[in-house]
Amino acid sequence: MNCLSSLFQKTRTFVAVALLSLGGLSAGLPIATAQAQEGTAYWKDSSGQPVRSGSGECVRAGFFTPSMATEQCDPSLAPKKAVAAPASSPASSVEPKAASLPVVVPTPQSVTYKADSFFDFDRTSLKPEGTEALLKMLDQAKGTNIEEIRVEGHTDAVGSEGYNLKLSVRRAEAVKAFLVQQGIPANFIKTEGFGETQPVANNATPNGRAQNRRVMVELIGSKVVGK
Repeated sequence: MNCLSSLFQKTRTFVAVALLSLGGLSAGLPIATAQAQEGTAYWKDSSGQPVRSGSGECVRAGFFTPSMATEQCDPSLAPKKAVAAPASSPASSVEPKAASLPVVVPTPQSVTYKADSFFDFDRTSLKPEGTEALLKMLDQAKGTNIEEIRVEGHTDAVGSEGYNLKLSVRRAEAVKAFLVQQGIPANFIKTEGFGETQPVANNATPNGRAQNRRVMVELIGSKVVGK
């Protein structure tokens, strides 16, 4: 049995050398040193180049499979290399600018009016001068997202403290009623009367008392000022 195996091995080696002799002599390759090197499915000569047949084809080893094909010997079977994407030009690599966003800023507005210009003496009905001043304020606030309006009423020290407190509250409420008529939601408007408790000038003089009789309107909101 060992003799048969040895004979078969010698016969296979002889056939391989004979095939190489037929196909490689035309290329002048050193056939005697050609062998199927480890890690490759093609026969190579002593210089490491693939051994080619008379028709110019690489001589494959007996264990060759299509998955072992190389670009040099079997370009139609070899896996295709990924083609690198062309480098983008400087112009195309520039990222587009992000669209600018609107700029929203708070726009508090606080205006103090003389109560005498808003109301007649000891009255709570708005005078024409008062309505005109409030309309001008609303016109200046156009484009503003109104969040809150505060209305404060103040008086001088003439009369009782209790009476002056009630008078300041009624006047603040009169301003609120007018603003609601102009379309401002009532829940956006807060009113408060302070009577004579927060003077800004001396009540002992006519000029000081005139400064203390006042209505303050503060508008709180935000407005888009640019894009």
